[in-house]
Amino acid sequence: MKIKRIDATISTEKLKESKNFYMTHFGFNLVYESDWYIELLSPSLEAGISFTLPQREEGEFFNGRGLILSFEVEDVDAEYLRLKKAGLNIYQEMQDKPWGERSFVVNDPNRVHIYIYKSIPATPEYQKIYDSFKK
Repeated sequence: MKIKRIDATISTEKLKESKNFYMTHFGFNLVYESDWYIELLSPSLEAGISFTLPQREEGEFFNGRGLILSFEVEDVDAEYLRLKKAGLNIYQEMQDKPWGERSFVVNDPNRVHIYIYKSIPATPEYQKIYDSFKK
């Protein structure tokens, strides 16, 4: 199987808030909207985020727990300052992770963690682990 695109669909009562959050703060484009479903697409890659009312035939109400969306960016420090200036609550402050990421976390209106990061060199301990998987 060759996957051509990946999307996450979040079951929520906060359709409009979710749409506005991702369009305003992360530049997603609206590609479809109805009274029960909204689809957004990233302008820079073939990935999307959708939101559906929980009453749909295949949806269950989602409480935000357990889901993390990860967005790799060019300049994580600039994004941190931009989102903080926009008034977003920083759930986890900027950190350099030993596995090779500089990151911070914000929450969307559904309490989904958005892990925003830039790759940095891993510590020697983590690099050794990564190297062990190379063939």
